[in-house]
Order: sequence, then C-alpha cells, then structure tokens
Amino acid sequence: MIQSIAVNSVLGTLTLAATLSLSVWEASAQQRDMVIITSSGPGGGYDAYSRMFARHMSKHLPGNPNIIVNNMPGAAGIRAANYLYNVAPKDGSTIALIDRGIQTAPLLYGAESKAQFEAVNFHQIGSVMQETGMVVLSSKSPVNNLDDMRKMEIIVGSQGPEQDPAMYPRLLNQLAGSKFKIVYGYKGQPEVFNAVEKDELNGLFMSGWSGNGRAYVLDKMNKGEMKLLMQLATQRDPNHQDVPTILEAVTAPADKQIVEVLLSRLALGRPFIAPPGVPADRVRILRTAFRKSVEDPELIADAQKGRLAIDPIWGEQAQEIIATAYKTDPAVINRIRKIIKLTD
Repeated sequence: MIQSIAVNSVLGTLTLAATLSLSVWEASAQQRDMVIITSSGPGGGYDAYSRMFARHMSKHLPGNPNIIVNNMPGAAGIRAANYLYNVAPKDGSTIALIDRGIQTAPLLYGAESKAQFEAVNFHQIGSVMQETGMVVLSSKSPVNNLDDMRKMEIIVGSQGPEQDPAMYPRLLNQLAGSKFKIVYGYKGQPEVFNAVEKDELNGLFMSGWSGNGRAYVLDKMNKGEMKLLMQLATQRDPNHQDVPTILEAVTAPADKQIVEVLLSRLALGRPFIAPPGVPADRVRILRTAFRKSVEDPELIADAQKGRLAIDPIWGEQAQEIIATAYKTDPAVINRIRKIIKLTD
C-alpha cells in the first residue's frame, strides 16, 4: 500500500512536471516565433531541408509556433554554429541545421579552426539524412578515372577551407597523389554549380548526395553534361556500381583508417542541433517533434515532391556519434590534422 502510494506520487509529480513544461513552452511559443538557422544560403540542400521542416514541424510542437528560416552563411557553416553556441536563446526557440562537417571542425583542425564552440555540448535533435558523397565533374573535363586524377589538375570549388568539399580534395592530394586545386569563397552549392557551368571550375566534392543537388546532377548527367568520378563512401552505391569509392583510391592500411574515421561523420548528414543550456525537457520535446515530423505523411510527400531523400537518425544516436568522434585516438587525430591542414 505504501509502495503504491509512493509510485502514484512519483507519477503524479512527473505528470505535473511535464504539464508545466508544456505550459511554459506554449507561453514562450506565443511570445515569439521559432527560428531554424541554416548555415548555407538560399537554394541549396540545407536550405531546402530547413524550409521543409519549417512547413511541417510546427504542428508537432506545443503552441504550434510560427517557424522562420534564417539563412546564415559564412565561413562554410562556422558562423552559424558559433552564433548558435554563443548568442542564440537557450530556451528551445532557436535551433539550427548546419553543415555536417562543422561540428568536428575543432577536432580536425585544432587551433587552426575558427570554431568557438565545443560540439559535445550541442544538443542533437536528429539528422534527417545519413549521407554518402560524390565527386562530380563537368563532362568537359578530360579526367575520367583515378589514374587521370593523379595526372591532371582538377579545379574544384568550396565555401571555405573547413567545409568537407574542401577537406576531401586536400585529403586525396596527400593520400592518393591527386592534383585537386581548391577555389574558396562561394556562397553555397548553387554558386559552385553555376561556376562549373561557366567553366570556371572543373567540378566539386558533394559531401551530401541526398538533396536537390543530387537531383540537379542526375539531370545534368542525363543530358551528358556532368559525370561522377568517385564516391565518398565505404561501399559502392547500387545505383552507381561503375563509380569507385575513395577507399579504392587510398590503398595504404593506415591511410584507409584515416579515411574511415572521416567517412563516419557522414552519418550526420543533415543535423538539426540546439544550443547548450536548453533545458532537458525542451530537448526531449524538440526530439519528439523532429521524429514526428520525419514520420509525417505530409512531410514525406513534400520531400518526394522536392526530390529530397529521407533516411533519419534520432537525436540520441547523433549525440553518440559526436561523443565517439571526440574520443578518437589522439594519435589518429594528430595524423589527420597534418594531412588535411588548412595552411601549407
């Protein structure tokens, strides 16, 4: 009897706490809009996923807040991550969809990084897509295979040096003897594609092969205007069995270990995160809303219409991926830093 009363008391306390939490959230939602910061400019894959969630996530949140997308490009995603960590409200009203590689920038680049955050302190809400990547070239490029890649210069574009589309070509130059030259300063992937069309670039490294960029490339391939050189993956995509993986270009066992560590981060394909300091109950609400949104038939239909792939991982899994990355053997990390360093 006493045990039953105790259990009922605990359950009552938990129910009251949950009710109060929802009430506070609803009151907060009525006072202000909710914001999704995206680390890229308009028109790219991150922007498309952000706006899709802005259209559908509100109905799964207490108070049904109006959700606004705030594009915050700069430093290949570092600007948005720094803002979220140091400036954004810590009440759950502001979250971000950031470049998948940015959370590990401090780990990979150390003192060279412009990051002003500790990634393990971000709250992972979930990732809408687990990624692989592709190296895409203009069909005008004479480079057609891995041997050509080692003989001829290939000019590729990127937003900034800490972004994966810049890191992977530096990696291949060091480990596979390729001759990639990287041009920095593009606002986003659409601008890089435009530069390829104008013959300013030979191609680009797409560290994500799920968004509207993939649809664009496939359309160009059907017209004979683009081609695939390599997959940033451990295994060949069933739809592109004729395209070798990066592990086929890198042959030394110790070098393969480096590549495998870097590829493991692609599971965080399109990561939604919240700043440190958000109360645990609100993190749970955000994670639940994310899951319900991903499973929402209306969002799924919207994704299919926009040719956006959905293959999610949940917040708890994403949190573990980041924690595991930061536990990587320091000797391995030191070698990675020497290989992909930002400066010559």
